[in-house]
Amino acid sequence: MNHKKLLGATAVIVAFMVFAASGCGIVKVKPQDAGKIIVAVVDGENITKAEFDKIFEIFKTQVELNQDSSIWDKEYEGKKYIDLAKEQVLDQMIGDRVQLRKANELGIAVSDEEVNAEVDKWKKLFNSDEKYIEFLTTLKMEEAYFKDNLKKDLMINKMKEKLTQSVEITDTELADYYNSHMNLFYKVKASHILLDTEEEAKKILERVKAGEDFNALAKEFSTDPSAKENSGSLGYFRHGEMVEPFEQAAFALKPGEVSDLVKSDYGYHIIKVEDKTIDKFEDVKDELKNTLITDKKNQNYSTSLEEMKSKAKIEKFPKNL
Repeated sequence: MNHKKLLGATAVIVAFMVFAASGCGIVKVKPQDAGKIIVAVVDGENITKAEFDKIFEIFKTQVELNQDSSIWDKEYEGKKYIDLAKEQVLDQMIGDRVQLRKANELGIAVSDEEVNAEVDKWKKLFNSDEKYIEFLTTLKMEEAYFKDNLKKDLMINKMKEKLTQSVEITDTELADYYNSHMNLFYKVKASHILLDTEEEAKKILERVKAGEDFNALAKEFSTDPSAKENSGSLGYFRHGEMVEPFEQAAFALKPGEVSDLVKSDYGYHIIKVEDKTIDKFEDVKDELKNTLITDKKNQNYSTSLEEMKSKAKIEKFPKNL
């Protein structure tokens, strides 16, 4: 088990599944025909309830993979979560429609080859075509629809890159950020022993305190599968790379110290810190530059998006959701 935080494939699917398919219709309240019920209009283009329902169903399915279905009846900001979620999904659909119109104005296009290359990346996330199809089935989504949304996602990303291509970060900005965020660049080198129960963990901790070899105990008893190969070693890691209880305990230790039992979602950890250091500015300069440029581009694009929305004629009909 790798306790470093990983982004699962499903963690990003919601973000782009709200890209709306283009459509048109007439404002006519007829419940039995969702294709003719309008939930929003963007510069004369209708977003129908049928489009909204399809996207919201995917969103709802995704949420219920990670949350109990009772979440929909809970209240947030004075509203039921399901009503709040519907409003947020509609706002995202409107934003996506505005961006796609702008991308078309700029002549931005995406080829079938680019879409297929992106599909291949997703398939690799699941290690097999079968698991990829199973993933789509779980979300109640046809592959053609998935590809269409990938294409729109690629279009918007191309436009974002075009509109932010002049963004730069100076060496002075890099140095200022490093000096004011030095805590982010501290790192520790540690090993751990993971046990399933508190009783087991207490027994192993006693043996560690009695002077037995930490890494040998990790190799023999740790439930982390990687311990058989690395004897419990996790190498160096920074803030934000481990689950919170583990990270807090590790960074509080001095080199050579062993923690008491640390409980996380994975079980009970015994942690030994071997080294604590800080990355020099020169060593992280390139990595930091990439991160800050990305952040600055996101901020600039967010401003551009708000400008696009302010210039668009947008009408919403939340009662039709």
